[in-house]
Amino acid sequence: MNRKPLGAVLSALMFLILGVHLWGTPAYGEPAPGVLHGTTLDARGLVTPQVQVTVHSVDENADRVVVSDGQGNFVVGNLKPGHYQLIANKQGLASSQVTYLAVAAGDDLRFDLKLSGSASGGSPSAVAPPATPPAADPDSPSAITKEIDAMKEGMDEMRVRMEELEAKLKAAPAEQPAAAPVESSSVAPIPAQGQAPAESSTAAPASTCCNAEVTTKSAPFSFDNTWENNTPRTKDTPLATKYFTPEIRVDTNFIESYNQPKDHTMGGSTESFRNGEFQLEQMSVGGDLRIDNVRARLLTMNGLFATTTPRNDGSAGVGQWNLNDAYKYFSEAWAGYHFNVNHGLNVDYGIFVSYIGLFSYYNFDNWTYQPSYVSSNTPWFFNGVRIQWFPTDKLKIEPWIINGWQSYAKFNGHPGLGGQIKWIPKEWLSFVFNNYGMGTDELGIPGRSRIHTDDSAEVRYYNKPENLGLDKMAFTVTGDLGCEYGGSAPGTVTACWGDKNGHPKQSFAGWMLYNRFWFHKDLFATTIGGGAMDNPGRYLTLLPPINGATSVSGSPYFPEAPGLPYKAWDSTITFDYMPSQFITFRFETGYRYASIPYFSGRQGITPPGGNVGPVAYNGSVGTASSYLCTNGSTSAISAFSPSGNGFAADNVGNAIGSSCLSQYGSGWSAWSPDLRHNQWNSTIAVMVKF
Repeated sequence: MNRKPLGAVLSALMFLILGVHLWGTPAYGEPAPGVLHGTTLDARGLVTPQVQVTVHSVDENADRVVVSDGQGNFVVGNLKPGHYQLIANKQGLASSQVTYLAVAAGDDLRFDLKLSGSASGGSPSAVAPPATPPAADPDSPSAITKEIDAMKEGMDEMRVRMEELEAKLKAAPAEQPAAAPVESSSVAPIPAQGQAPAESSTAAPASTCCNAEVTTKSAPFSFDNTWENNTPRTKDTPLATKYFTPEIRVDTNFIESYNQPKDHTMGGSTESFRNGEFQLEQMSVGGDLRIDNVRARLLTMNGLFATTTPRNDGSAGVGQWNLNDAYKYFSEAWAGYHFNVNHGLNVDYGIFVSYIGLFSYYNFDNWTYQPSYVSSNTPWFFNGVRIQWFPTDKLKIEPWIINGWQSYAKFNGHPGLGGQIKWIPKEWLSFVFNNYGMGTDELGIPGRSRIHTDDSAEVRYYNKPENLGLDKMAFTVTGDLGCEYGGSAPGTVTACWGDKNGHPKQSFAGWMLYNRFWFHKDLFATTIGGGAMDNPGRYLTLLPPINGATSVSGSPYFPEAPGLPYKAWDSTITFDYMPSQFITFRFETGYRYASIPYFSGRQGITPPGGNVGPVAYNGSVGTASSYLCTNGSTSAISAFSPSGNGFAADNVGNAIGSSCLSQYGSGWSAWSPDLRHNQWNSTIAVMVKF
């Protein structure tokens, strides 16, 4: 009996709800809200981060408070048309002047706030808002008169304060002229996820000579890059304090595979795990700590990510102490120090996210929910030392000294070395170059080394933020190339492209391309894209969790051995509804194909009666699990032929069936997972970040 997938029904329902909601949006009736953004500066015009900005509505006698980020930028959205007063405060300083703004429907205003003087004792910045709000009609004579009176009152208070200061100056004893001290902010800016932290804007010490020149350092990448794939689009930091910026992430989904596996288990993905169910993908709480030049970041990892991420790390199979359990609840946990060198130098120790594959570890930051193979099959985290050097405000050079390729520990005797070069010559153009080498990252094969290069470009080629139709377009393109070579014993030696001695090819080549369109002042977005990969030897191909298999146990039903073929391609179309910078409603449909059976089919990949693995045969760590019988018991056969696809039915199916029959009696035969060449998915996700 044919069953209409629940995912399709839910998608139709969500689009209906969205359509009803859009019918009543401000674009079709109520005045469109305005947006105010700017930068907080000190008295000399230097960028000053972590400043509290209060936006007082004169009409409604209500306040909204935001804190400028590490580059001094602040954004206040959803402002109703009306009159507002702006006040800035930080460490006893306040706005240098009274600022009144009139916001009209749909306005996108910019205003920079300067700090000067004391926040108390008659400072002009402490002017209270008018007791009587303007009339409902802001252009009426009475409303204009009241606004002029309020501005005059502020000017009068400024004049009184200026006379007080002049009197004090005349009474003060004479002193030798000296250059004014230059305040240097040591608070490092809070980075966007998937992007390196940057140095705060600082001023060079003033010379003791007269006519001293004050030089400034602009913060690296100090522009709006929230359009980029792998970067969160949040601009406000409403929960930030002087020393700590909290971060909370929630990612929930409903994913429907049209293969309809009866065990609800999907494989071959770093985002799609359970079919036809509402699931919590990620729940993370943490944030960034900055005190003087000391830095730290902690973000917990709960939900499915806490189980699915560690299973892909085979390094926990080396030695003791259950490293997968020790680290599985942390997506990021590092501490370090910021040095005032050039435009910034950071040295951090701990677990940090990988940049290889362009996409962020966190789905909220990305243009799609399910990234292509290049991203899914490359590292999501590193454990070690990260050094970030910013020689200019447009260039970052970042070396890594790490345990290995997505590993909590070292697989063998060599650590991994790598690094990133990120160059953003223009606000609309970004280049990222990642490279990795030296690591010997195969469990039980110490002589085999790995190298990898991953290179991306992001281009925003259209930008009309005021448009209510199409307002922005951008694309990303990524290419990867890598291989493994060498080996510790006969039969384990590989060559990058194969060689005349018969050593098999062990390589990885892949690409992905995505194009995104934003509409109605970034309220909506659509992304179309996909990619392909070729991975002979399958050393980077994600192992499906057949019978609970992990990177340590392996599986005879999907062997990973030199020379075994694997090619795949995929494509997705994604629609985002973003009513707030803090939330995304995502609807996505994608198709994936593999050259060998790989994706979960109708009968699933779980043995009858549940998992009996992962089981390492002969007591050997890292070898494949045993074949199973249809009664869920382990077969006596625990080996596979390296030729062909490596499935039971292709290699030793008859032998397994005979073994099951002889062990358990009539009626029992070999069990095999139901794996298919292709998979259609539909995804509905709700993602929140504060």
